[in-house]
Amino acid sequence: MSSYKLKITNTTRAIRAIFITTTILFMSLSQSVFAQQVSMKTLLDRIQIEDLLTHYYNDLSLGKAHELSEYFTEDALLDVDGTVAHGHGEIAKLYQRPAPDPNAPPAEPRGRGHMLLTNPIIEINGNTATAHLIWTGVMNQGIGKLPYIFEQGREDDELVKQNGKWRIKRRYITADGRMPNRFDTNYKQRENPLEQSQ
Repeated sequence: MSSYKLKITNTTRAIRAIFITTTILFMSLSQSVFAQQVSMKTLLDRIQIEDLLTHYYNDLSLGKAHELSEYFTEDALLDVDGTVAHGHGEIAKLYQRPAPDPNAPPAEPRGRGHMLLTNPIIEINGNTATAHLIWTGVMNQGIGKLPYIFEQGREDDELVKQNGKWRIKRRYITADGRMPNRFDTNYKQRENPLEQSQ
């Protein structure tokens, strides 16, 4: 091999090594900027918060409206697309379903709905935390029929740990697709309200 070709090969190797080292350094820096350092403590808190939110949506899908306020602190704020409730009493009232009209014709079977929670970003800071996730409502109308998405949006929560249990202090639900008609009046498109309030 000529000395000229050897110099080109060595130069190419050096450039590759610098590129790979720079890429690895950039990736490690960007991960530390965007992701919280995980420890056994933050991992346990994160699992507890995910469990809290999963149980919340499970109770919601089962129609346990009277129990949903228990996931919140006493002074909590719940904002569903601009419709705001403060404290356990107002939150429980917000989730109450209206009494059926006895004169209305029987409703068609609705099917079975499920809420999928995805892309959770949970940041733990001692006894406080924030959670951002996407929720997607899927309706199943029976075996042999295709399920369909009936609503989707985002949830932004501020949580606090009280007596060893995580509770929601502020919760913002923002629809990005279809939503129940009763929330139309106050709806405004928005980004993460927790970030805007800082």
